[in-house]
Amino acid sequence: MTQTYIKDMIDEIAASKKKRKQDALAAYETGMELIFKSKPKYDSLKETFGEQEPEFRVLANDLAKEVLQCGIDYFKAVQNNSGFTGENALEILRSADEFALDTQIKSRIADNIEGVKDWVSNQAMRTSQSRIYNFPSIAFKTAFSFMTCDGHIDANEIALIRKIARESELFGNINVDEELEFLIEVINSMGMGFLKDYFKVLKNATLTQDQELVLIKVAMDTLNADAKVDYNEVKFFRIFRTMLTVSDEQIKEKVQSISDEFLETDIFSKAYLDQLFDDYFEHASIPVFSKMSLDSKRKYIRPDVD
Repeated sequence: MTQTYIKDMIDEIAASKKKRKQDALAAYETGMELIFKSKPKYDSLKETFGEQEPEFRVLANDLAKEVLQCGIDYFKAVQNNSGFTGENALEILRSADEFALDTQIKSRIADNIEGVKDWVSNQAMRTSQSRIYNFPSIAFKTAFSFMTCDGHIDANEIALIRKIARESELFGNINVDEELEFLIEVINSMGMGFLKDYFKVLKNATLTQDQELVLIKVAMDTLNADAKVDYNEVKFFRIFRTMLTVSDEQIKEKVQSISDEFLETDIFSKAYLDQLFDDYFEHASIPVFSKMSLDSKRKYIRPDVD
């Protein structure tokens, strides 16, 4: 019986290797099939010979290496697929570790397990960043930030944001009312820190000039929605402006009604930017916003800003 088990395992390892090389995408199933077929025989032979018997050690390590390679090939084949979490690859690799007897093989398995865990951790970060830096999210936060930067939420500003969401795809699949409610909770918790974080996101985002011009249009429409603009809003826009690459001429072409005071800038030296940033955040303040402002269902009324 033992010789039959040994021959069966050798054949199963060879068959797995052949299938794996033919179809890496199915390497998880191939590896699990090998584990399922070999595990009872492995356990029986281990009990019969013990871990120190040379022939069994070679067989056990060959099994571990093939299971390991199934996990590696599967991971490499599907790591960029949507929804891949790494769990299946880790399952295979952990099974390989259970079979391995050689220290070097166990060390290699441990390195690969750590590599998959690192990928999972980094993928979570990439997913989080993609949510933060995707353009619809930035556009929505631009509207929200310019709505709140004067310390007041006007019903017409809310109506404008809803109108944009209803009539365009600018905000993507964002549920406007849920997101507004959520961001009010966040800004009430963070205060001015929310607006500082918005500028960090804007600064680190990779935007085309067309996207920048869209953000400028959203910003100005939101500022003007309550039919009044105070100097803190002008300063807030100037900070916003320093993080964009478009020219004043491009801005004026996109938003023809924009006042020169929004574009009045010196050369963007670090000292100038620091002063601009400090000037706004030292003198402006953010109150606790009420969600009651979201209850208004009024339609957007375009203000006369010409």
